[in-house]
Amino acid sequence: MKNYLRIITVLFLLIGIQSCEKEDNSFIEEQELIENEISDKSNPEYLFICSVDGIPNGYFVEEYIYNNNCPFTNLFPGGYNGAIVRRNGTPNIISAGAGCNDNYCIWIKGSNFDNNSYVDIRTTTGSTIIGTYRGSNRTLTTNAQGQQVITLRLSSAYERSQFASNGLRIWVVNPDPGKWADGRTVRRPYTSGDGNQIDPPCNPNCP
Repeated sequence: MKNYLRIITVLFLLIGIQSCEKEDNSFIEEQELIENEISDKSNPEYLFICSVDGIPNGYFVEEYIYNNNCPFTNLFPGGYNGAIVRRNGTPNIISAGAGCNDNYCIWIKGSNFDNNSYVDIRTTTGSTIIGTYRGSNRTLTTNAQGQQVITLRLSSAYERSQFASNGLRIWVVNPDPGKWADGRTVRRPYTSGDGNQIDPPCNPNCP
């Protein structure tokens, strides 16, 4: 009888060990799947973060996950302690206006501008691009408030004429993700008190 009880006890122990091993293996496999998923998304626009670190600016959550390398602190919705986040490649224009001593520069203040961002310019009434400013034809800096500032000097007489009369419509484009900010109208303040709202200058670096 004692031997029978010992055999049953040993069998239960073996079943318990196998069950734990299956759970451990399942957890390891899940972690490997997560790592493979992150590695498949090798594009730098993807990041793996822990919930304790929070979601970085300019990123949104692609998928919430569990990960044993992250502490279970400051959890995401659903109790997840990790996430795969993706960079939001859309630039954002906060404000824009005229700058430089002659007011024939345009400054654009915003966020999520890439190093190779460029500016497309149209008239306020047409859809044709009349000017594009990229590379050394525009400057990209960060101000004391942590906001990005693009500044450009209008190069053609037509652009300057439109800027001083009807204004110009500007778009900031991030070429790699192929995304652009909503258009913004800016106009040169050629007279005072003309009734049109002009954003104040932001001391841009004038090209």
